[in-house]
Amino acid sequence: MFLSKIHTFTYRNLEELHLDASLGIHGIIGKNGVGKTNILDSIYYLAFCKSNIATSDTQNVMHGYDSFSIQGLFEHDSTSYKIHCGYRASTKEKTIVCNDTKYTKFSDHIGLIPLVFVSPADMILINGGGSERRKFIDAYISLYNKEYLQNLLTYNKLLAQRNALLKQGRVDATYISIIDEQLADASTAIFTIRNQEIQELSELVSALYSKIATSEECMLAYQSQLHDTSALQGLQRNLEKDSILSFTSFGIHRDDIDFMFNDIGIKHAGSQGQKKSFLLALKFAQYQIIQRKTGVLPILLLDDLFDKLDKERTSKVFDVIEGEEFGQIFITDTDKMLLHTFFEARKQTGNFHMFEDGVLHRL
Repeated sequence: MFLSKIHTFTYRNLEELHLDASLGIHGIIGKNGVGKTNILDSIYYLAFCKSNIATSDTQNVMHGYDSFSIQGLFEHDSTSYKIHCGYRASTKEKTIVCNDTKYTKFSDHIGLIPLVFVSPADMILINGGGSERRKFIDAYISLYNKEYLQNLLTYNKLLAQRNALLKQGRVDATYISIIDEQLADASTAIFTIRNQEIQELSELVSALYSKIATSEECMLAYQSQLHDTSALQGLQRNLEKDSILSFTSFGIHRDDIDFMFNDIGIKHAGSQGQKKSFLLALKFAQYQIIQRKTGVLPILLLDDLFDKLDKERTSKVFDVIEGEEFGQIFITDTDKMLLHTFFEARKQTGNFHMFEDGVLHRL
């Protein structure tokens, strides 16, 4: 899978941008703050129907405008996918269209364009709360497992209904028991898949991290209340407590993933370089598993790749990129010579684009 064309209009700080692309590596060079990340984010939006940066579509509309539009053309084997994403702030209307067919459910689009985004903002996966790590694992698995995505949507809808009942003060025991049974079914399905996929991801992250930084052993540990108690039992046992709290205190919405160095949490034990190396190993592992599950090479977006990496680690990262099977890659950086030096040393060819004054120039 690769992106051959993209056109954005008033998306974030991109008033109007055109990019023609091909398979292989694309370097996007520009000063800090000019909007290089927004170019990658617009590609991400075409795959996930949302921004990787902003939590609200209103934030993605360029200041002074009422709407944004992103159009992309993707190629896979002999098939083309023309995708349009648009949003109008005044009406809060969002539209996703693929090959002239408008989606009624955006979730139907997820997985069509496999994509992995690596960004300095990913540090929140280590330093942030469990919700950030749950969002990461959910988005990752949903790319290749539609059943998981549907169970997740069902779970979140039922959880919202249960919490609404708890907030009413008087709990209808019959109604909530029906919800609990349905919630337990979705919970068990999600837990089973998470448990399996996180174990597979952990093994590959450990192997890839050893290629980037060899001084520590790393792993992922899945934390869930369902390891010790079945979903239905947990919901039933905590009903009285939940009635007092007015929210559901038991379930897979409280799961977490521990990132570990030598059995110590990376959040407290890792340097900035170690954390960046771990995140790269995590995303490269995600990339390989998506490719393995779908049979399609995802698009890889590397934003500010060299941030917090010394020369040795950077060289090893390029060794991984060169040694593994990767498809189309977009890399942003402020220094063209740094990228060019690594390309030249490995006899790699790449396409370079300069982004300045809101315009993207092919070099």
